[in-house]
Amino acid sequence: MFGLWIAAALVAACAEVRVCYDGEFGACDCDDGARGYQPCGGETYGQCICDGTTPGLVTASVGGSGGAGGAGGAGGPTLLGFMEECTTDEDCESGNCFFYPGKGVSLCTLSCTTATDCPPPSPGCNGMGVCKAP
Repeated sequence: MFGLWIAAALVAACAEVRVCYDGEFGACDCDDGARGYQPCGGETYGQCICDGTTPGLVTASVGGSGGAGGAGGAGGPTLLGFMEECTTDEDCESGNCFFYPGKGVSLCTLSCTTATDCPPPSPGCNGMGVCKAP
């Protein structure tokens, strides 16, 4: 009986975890009702960041937690952040450089299935499975 209860609790806990990939960000709701973002820490999203920043727009010279991968050592290329202009997927932290025909530009973006997958300044998820450009 006890083992069955533990199994049910584990299934319920696992149902709430959203799987992600390093370099991705997910949208989240802050305590004050504002929108924030969650960085991916390997396979699950981390804590909601509600400081008004946009992920990927902080330069590498600024201190802080940085990326979870730790592979951007000295002399490595600086990858572009969310909604920055790009040329190829390799330019982007997210690995996703998408051409927005309505804007006439390619921007680093994230894959998404719902609006909550897209952090600000994106207004949500488009029909092609990437975050909309602002």
